[in-house]
Order: sequence, then structure tokens, then C-alpha cells
Amino acid sequence: MVINSNLRRRDWLALAAASMALPANATSAPGLLTSWVIDDQAWAGVWQLGSTSRGVALPKRAHEVQMLHAALGHPGQALAVARRPGEYLLRFDTRSARAVLWHDIEDDRVLCGHASYALDGSALYTTETSTDTGAGFIAVRDPVSLEKIREFSSGGLDPHMVLVEPDGTLLVANGGLLNLPETGRTKLNLKQMDSSIARLDAATGTLRQAWRASDPYLSLRHLARAPNGTVAIAMQAEHADAAARRSAPLLALLDANGLRTIALPEPLALGGYGGDVAFVPGRNSPADDRFVVSATRAGQLAWWSAQGGDPRQLALPEAGALAAYGPDWLASGAQGGVRGEVATRRLDRLLADVHWDNHGKWLV
Repeated sequence: MVINSNLRRRDWLALAAASMALPANATSAPGLLTSWVIDDQAWAGVWQLGSTSRGVALPKRAHEVQMLHAALGHPGQALAVARRPGEYLLRFDTRSARAVLWHDIEDDRVLCGHASYALDGSALYTTETSTDTGAGFIAVRDPVSLEKIREFSSGGLDPHMVLVEPDGTLLVANGGLLNLPETGRTKLNLKQMDSSIARLDAATGTLRQAWRASDPYLSLRHLARAPNGTVAIAMQAEHADAAARRSAPLLALLDANGLRTIALPEPLALGGYGGDVAFVPGRNSPADDRFVVSATRAGQLAWWSAQGGDPRQLALPEAGALAAYGPDWLASGAQGGVRGEVATRRLDRLLADVHWDNHGKWLV
């Protein structure tokens, strides 16, 4: 078990025992699998729509939470990945809100917040950095025990999200920033940052292809894939000039023609910070397919057609996490507040108190 340095072991075990379990009278309504913070205590679990939350107490914030791959044969279990620089992985049961397995990350590595399963569930891929050099790695882990089997270069610095493509290759968003444990989340190489999207062979780690944005101060962070193969990338601007940051694009698209950034039409400015991205299929027609990005610093949600046109926006203070399930999608602000579109259109009643932390996934 990972122990918060500010808590003694017996105190942490007592806190973990107080995890919020599902009430006996909870409904069968859909829920959101996510992480959140209440009174400085981090949790991972399920927000039950129209009911209450249930979760496992965490020593530090999680970044991504996802269900275990169905092929592993552990129904109801989920995986929580610690926020960077992350020190733990957690398997837990979403129904009882109890920890199943805590796993400490190796001393010379820290997690970068995301993980993905191999298509058949045979491996878990985690994005990590070296605590000695800041070099980026993809760790290949046993999907049940969470032990590291091997690792290979991520193809760059600051790997954030890894996406498994339909052919089994790995698509990695290397943010391009150098961080070291002694300086925390301080960015040490802003003048030399080198962000990229790398396609890696999952068996050998060989770099097959790499793409870079034309603007070297755009950090490529989060990925969302459309059924036609187009991948959207949410970006975060690192320009020294504040005006350049505010007007920087938040979205790039990667397809058979390469990587292109989607410029913002003047005078639209979205703060230069894309917190999350999701693909949302059209409810009535593929012509309505879109990519949604949370513009956290601008307090906006922004979306474009799946081809990068027709930009729209909607106010949501501190917009962060997105969750999409078919044409239904939701976004949460860090301090509360929800926007989106669901079939019931009763967000005010179902989700009045939701303010999840980083990313969310429907649990149906």
C-alpha cells in the first residue's frame, strides 16, 4: 500500500476503512466512474446519478479511473492511476467501494496519470518518467498483479496519455516537458520542449512514426479517437507571452494526412489550456459527430465537428473532466457545475453536486 507521508500507517488504514459504500437502496441508474476531492481528501469510485457517491479513500489524487478489461474476469473492478508524479496504482471494487490491490510504483519511476489495456486484456500499458533523468517510458504491466514486466522508451519526454489503436500499436502523447522529483511539477525545459505524438510497436517498443505540431510551444496531452480513425489531441500552450497563450489553439487532429492544429477564429480565445477531450457521435446523424474539449482556464467547453470545423462554446467555470457514452456526454467544473447533453436532460436534479477531478467514464 502506498502511504501518504503525512499519515501514519494506522491512521491511513482507518481512513481507508471509511470508504463510501453503495447504499442498500441505491437505484440502478447509470453512474460515473471517476475521482474527486472532498475537504482535501481524494477518492476514486462511482457517482451514482440521482443517488450518492461511493468510493475508496486515496493517499493522493488519482488522474484516470477505468474499469478492468472484461477479459480479466473481475467484474465490477476498476483501476485508478495516480496523478503525476504518481506513486500508486489501485485495483478496487466499484460495488463495495473497497480496495482490492495497492501497487507501489518502482522507486526510479513515477506515473504520468494514464494507462490503457492491450486489445485482448493481456497487458496494461502505463505512461511513466524516470526520476533520475526525466526520460519517458511505457511500462508493460501484468493487468492483474500490476507488476512491471518490461518497459521501453515513450519516444519523448513527459508521456501523458497512451491509446491502443485497433491494430494493437500504441499512440503516445509526449507532452515534451522535463520534470524531476526535486522540483515537483516545475517545467525545466520550456525553451527546448519537444512535444510529439509517437506511434510505437507494442511488442518491441520500436518507434514507427512521430508527429509534431508546427508550434513547438504546444504540449500535446490527451487523446480521443473517432470510429473513422481520426484522433483528436487536446493541447496546452506553454508560450512565454500571455497573449499568445490565451489565443493558442486547443485542438489538433491526426489522420491519414498527418497532424494539423485547428486554429481559433478571431476573436475567440480559450486560455490555451485543453484539460480533456472526448469524441461524441451525433445523436441523429454522423454529420453531427464532434470533438469536445474542456477549456479549463477560460471557463468554457468548446467543440468542433469531427473534421475540425463549426466551432462552438459553452460557459462552465473551471471546466475539466469529460465523460462520453454514445451521444450522451457530460462535463464537470472543478468547483461544481455540470454541462452536457443526456437523453433525460435532467442534469440539475441528477448531478447537482458533481465536481469530479480529472476524467470521467460512464458506468452502465
